[in-house]
Amino acid sequence: MKSLDYSDVYLTPSYSELESRSHVNLSVKLFKHPQFHTLAMPVIAANMKTVTGSQMVVNLHKLGAMAILHRFHQTPDEYHNDCESIVSEQCPLDISVGVNDLNLLKPFEQADRKGYLRSITIDIAHGHHVKMKEQIGHVKAWIHKHQLDEQVDIIAGNVCTPEAVKALSAWGADIIKVGIGPGSACTTRIMTGYGIPQFSAILTCAQLKAELGVKIIADGGIASVGDIAKALAAGADAIMTGSLFAGTKESPGPKLRRGNYPNETFYKSYMGSASFESKLNTGNSGKHTEGVSMEIPYKGAVKYAIKDINDGLCSAFSYAGAANLDEFHSKAKWVT
Repeated sequence: MKSLDYSDVYLTPSYSELESRSHVNLSVKLFKHPQFHTLAMPVIAANMKTVTGSQMVVNLHKLGAMAILHRFHQTPDEYHNDCESIVSEQCPLDISVGVNDLNLLKPFEQADRKGYLRSITIDIAHGHHVKMKEQIGHVKAWIHKHQLDEQVDIIAGNVCTPEAVKALSAWGADIIKVGIGPGSACTTRIMTGYGIPQFSAILTCAQLKAELGVKIIADGGIASVGDIAKALAAGADAIMTGSLFAGTKESPGPKLRRGNYPNETFYKSYMGSASFESKLNTGNSGKHTEGVSMEIPYKGAVKYAIKDINDGLCSAFSYAGAANLDEFHSKAKWVT
């Protein structure tokens, strides 16, 4: 069977009894946190340095989506300030760690922050790896030590095969990020030749959800709201995107100008986490790059991107005759 990317697939309309797109419910219960378990829409901003800082986390939470804080802060103080800004707005915290240490978890050993921690993302390019196995064990032990077993989920990735999903689940991941190389700022497929077309990767991995009791995030390759609908149709519980939120007011980094009034244009930088520039900014040698940096036209406030996503997904669900995500999973059909 041919493997499929989003561009290879079109969703096909079905009979519908929905009287209005406004009757669609996009919510998804993604987490175990007693207070912050449900998102109003299955949309996550990527944990990338030029996508998600404290402003993005707070604003997307208020808009019904979410963002995972990146792990590439220049100093511990910068990281602590981001965490403090999020908690001060009484928003949940979803943070990222690598596979080499747990230093970024220390702020959440304090009682005033502990209750806001919702998820810990263990974030590496090739998640089907012994270091991922070991780090999931370390994070689970930390969660148990601090009596957060019924509050904090472990998100792990990235992977793109059913075998890897089974492994991460067995190691203790609650939610698994699927996607190797599909992102617009990622060059893994070009530099290494590895990866599975994203629609097929989600389709095969999501088939294991019920058996394993895990949830799937489709991470990367989202170029439009239609691609979000396709990812959800393939069985994802939520999607993660960087490019749709890069260049917004809330994304980290300055708003830059090119040209002069009245012909000036504005833009922001967008870097893949494994790009040369991103590695240098975080004290890395710049070797083994698998990403690029680019300029994104300035988009204004993130609320406009969220409105487009909300409107597009409500329409997509209505074309399938689906009133909610569970129905969309069962009713969505496609052609290639």
